[in-house]
Amino acid sequence: MKTSVDRVVLGILVVIVAMVTAGCSRSTTVHASFTVEGMHCESCSSAITEALEKVEGVTDASADHAKGFAKASFQSPGVSPEQLAAEIEGLGYTVTAFETTPVEG
Repeated sequence: MKTSVDRVVLGILVVIVAMVTAGCSRSTTVHASFTVEGMHCESCSSAITEALEKVEGVTDASADHAKGFAKASFQSPGVSPEQLAAEIEGLGYTVTAFETTPVEG
């Protein structure tokens, strides 16, 4: 079982590999999923979605309080999953883990 630290390190490595593979002058779309604690209602989901959508470089975002997760698509370089996790935590929620996947193409 992976720990939160393992997932953070893996997420960072995925973003770095995407940047190196694509070349630093090109951006790569990355999908990130966040496990979030503390969401209790639709207002919580909406607050997280709105906060993520306001980050420049985020192209899509959503949160689901019933499932306890949020997800976002963003351009890298420019946005990092750590930055998005900080946005969520700035609202008073706890991000316990995240995973990233670069999108080919």
